[in-house]
Formats: sequence, structure tokens, C-alpha cells
Amino acid sequence: MSSLNPGRIMPGSRDKAMPGRGEKPKRGARSQMTGREAQAASFINRRRVQRMRRIGMIAGGSVAVVASLWMWASGTFAAMAEAAPTMVPSISDLSGLTVNRIDVSGIESLEPEEIIIASGVEDGQKIGDIDLDVVRERVESVGWVRTARVSRILPGTIQIAVSERVPYAFWQQKRKLRLIDREGVEITQKDLVHFAKLPLVVGEGAPKHAKALFDVMESEPALASRVKAAVRVGDRRWDLHFDNGSIVRLPENGADAAWHRLATMEKAEGILERDIVSVDMRLGDRTTVRMTPEAAQAKRDAEAAAAKAAKALRDNSKG
Repeated sequence: MSSLNPGRIMPGSRDKAMPGRGEKPKRGARSQMTGREAQAASFINRRRVQRMRRIGMIAGGSVAVVASLWMWASGTFAAMAEAAPTMVPSISDLSGLTVNRIDVSGIESLEPEEIIIASGVEDGQKIGDIDLDVVRERVESVGWVRTARVSRILPGTIQIAVSERVPYAFWQQKRKLRLIDREGVEITQKDLVHFAKLPLVVGEGAPKHAKALFDVMESEPALASRVKAAVRVGDRRWDLHFDNGSIVRLPENGADAAWHRLATMEKAEGILERDIVSVDMRLGDRTTVRMTPEAAQAKRDAEAAAAKAAKALRDNSKG
């Protein structure tokens, strides 16, 4: 879990560009960073100091245990329990408490600074005035964030627990690539090189229908592993592009049945190992295979040779 002091992130600089993920600011270059970035970096250093403090707290904990045993035996705990209801403040009693720390947990692809900036929580802001639902909605607007939980930890901490989206495919539209999850939700357009092995879906409406296609394809994993791209045609059906350059045209209705039929043909006949351009499965149980020009010519030559041999055999039998 990352703990950062929002005071290190200056208000008004939220829209400025952040350094690339994983990059460290160079020595002497602090003045070149934006206010929020410099303060977020200072927070990281502050966390190191906090670790040293924890070591001292462990030693003090032993003393606290002995003191607690004495308080229990003397009845001090019982007296404190009776007074506890009057000691817990309500939101209306928090006017004097302000935010001085934000804890961020659950992140892997994101940086703590990105969540803090998105939250909109400022250093010194009255903790009782913060609308936790509004903060949650702001954090969930970040592409990588699937869900977020936001809570107050008195006296001055806001805790943000994040669940990130899992990248599943690329979506290409108008020459732009976007990373999407299994539900077709856009995650990001940045740092895509790290996900180069993911499949590609192309066309208008492709993300919306991608999950249904992925569910069908996963029923035949060996065949699915050979699909390099799925193109949405007229926002009605899919053309699948395979690793050997062949295109399989799935029907608008019954794509699952066509997919299983293709898998059966591949296992029995190795149809995708042949010199073919496309396999058209849009007409129910009828499958049309289009060969490459070279393969088609070779087939015609073989058929002509077979016809010639048959004719010669008939002529010889007449003679």
C-alpha cells in the first residue's frame, strides 16, 4: 500500500503531463517538475522515514503490552469502555480535522500519484467536507480502475483501495489503438508495447461485442490461439484473420456453431494448412473455400491431367 501526503501535490496542476511510468527524476531537475509531481516524489521519500519510525514503534509496543495488562487488571479499561460513546466524533464534529495523508492500495499498472490526482483531494482540506462517493467516482473514471473503495481514517487519512482492469485485447479504429478489457471497456492508449501479444479487434462496435466473440473462441483454445485479428463487419458479424493469412467469415447468427464446425474441419482435414485465401461459413452448413491463385491453378491442372488420363484409358479400351 502506498501512502502519500496530498500536500505534496499542488492544486491547479492536475492537467499537466506526468513523467513516464517507471521514470525517476534526475538530480538537480526538481525545479523542472510540475508542482503535483514534485510533491508526489517528496511523498515517496517521506515513506522511507516512516519505515524507520515503525522500527521504533515495535520497541515501544513491548512497553504498551505491559501497560495494557496493568490497565486491565486495575479496571481502567472498563471505565474507558463506559465513556467511549461520548468520545467518538460525528461528521459534524470533524471541522477541525484536515487531510494530511492519502493511502492507495491495489495498484499494479498505475502509480499512486495518478490516483491521488484523480481523487481531487487536496492537502489541508477538511476531512468532514469530503464526499466519499464523489471521490470514488473520480477515481473510477481512470481507465485502468475497475472499482474503487474510499474511506476516512481519522484524524487525517483518506484511504483508497483500487481494483484494476485486466487487459484482454487491442481495439483498432481509425488507425488508433486502444487497450480494452474483456468487457470491451477502454483502458488506455499509452504504453501499448507491453501488451503486444494480445489479440486485435477492429471496427465500429467491436469492443461492445468482443466478449461474446471471446467466449465462443475460448471453447476451442487451440484454434483460438491462431487468430491474430477479428474484424467487425457492418457491426453485424466477424471476419477472423489467422496466422497463415487466411480469413474465416463467420455468420451473423450461429457464430458458435460455425466456429465448432471449423474446429472439426481443421482437426479432420487440416483446412487451415492448405493454400487458401478464405473460408466462408455465412451460409448455414454450407462452407465455401477460396484457394490462392497458385493453388487454384494447380488444382485445375491436376483435374485436367486426370481427365486426359481417363480419356486415354477409354480410347485404349475401344481399340
